[in-house]
Amino acid sequence: MKARTSRQWIVTHEWMVKPMRQREWIEKKGLLVWLAEVFSALGMGLYLVGLFAESWWATVIGWAFIVLFKLPLHLIYLGRPLRFWRAIPPFTKAWKTSWLARGMFFSIVFVAAGFVQIVLTYVIHQELVSGGALDVITVLNWIAVIVAGVFILLTGVYCGFAMSYCKSVPFWNTGLLPVVFVIMGLADGLALMMGVSMVTSDVDITTLESWSRIMLVINALLIVAYLIQAYRRHSAAELAARDLLKGHTAWVFWIGIVALGIVTPLAISIVTMFLPEEDVAQLLIVAIICHTIGAFALKYSVLKVGIYRSVLPKVGA
Repeated sequence: MKARTSRQWIVTHEWMVKPMRQREWIEKKGLLVWLAEVFSALGMGLYLVGLFAESWWATVIGWAFIVLFKLPLHLIYLGRPLRFWRAIPPFTKAWKTSWLARGMFFSIVFVAAGFVQIVLTYVIHQELVSGGALDVITVLNWIAVIVAGVFILLTGVYCGFAMSYCKSVPFWNTGLLPVVFVIMGLADGLALMMGVSMVTSDVDITTLESWSRIMLVINALLIVAYLIQAYRRHSAAELAARDLLKGHTAWVFWIGIVALGIVTPLAISIVTMFLPEEDVAQLLIVAIICHTIGAFALKYSVLKVGIYRSVLPKVGA
């Protein structure tokens, strides 16, 4: 009887004596969090790049990613979508302590401001008004652009902050994580922007490729810096990094992130510099697809290797 009771205590409190993998945000219903955050990054990147490139269609598609994918997936995960209003000011004070509540607020403000920006930009481009009315709409459009731009950036980055504030998961608990998510999201936006431009022809693809090469190199360096930092910070973070590089999640990292998300798009981008324009389109499509797969792989792998530190100091402080 004593032996059985002792064994039950050890099993019940296993999380106290060794690092444990988090499953809430990446298994079963938690997969909705992963998908929501991927579409958040894609929407952020495409919308911001569309604003700077003055591509109306890019801003529409980026806005749609947030409205049709990011928000619904997040609301379904929360369990009671019709009560979403309880997570935003002034109906709650949770935003003072919860990044998830802040993220909901950021997303809703962006959806509203982005819609206004899209409508006003359409009115201006189609020359539906003139004279004094055009001047007023132009000013209002600039205000909407600034508000929407700020809040889509916050929408894309808040997940990184929410994860970086998890002190119990040392691999996430670093200020570098939000930076990685933002830069990767912008790189994803550039890739999707090339796809949009292949259809609309409203932006120079050569310029987009040049910026994409720069962002891919920056992404690679950031990921290397992130992993080096993880090895130096905490035993649980080191365990997560080793799992990412040569453990159960290694195939996602090496195939999804490195091979498809970085190396293939970068190689294609360099090769297309020496090819005639008519031979570039098919290769660019491959690069865009690979880049997008890399976006899904990045968020999946980071969430998958989130490992809680042990409670007892002697095990992994």
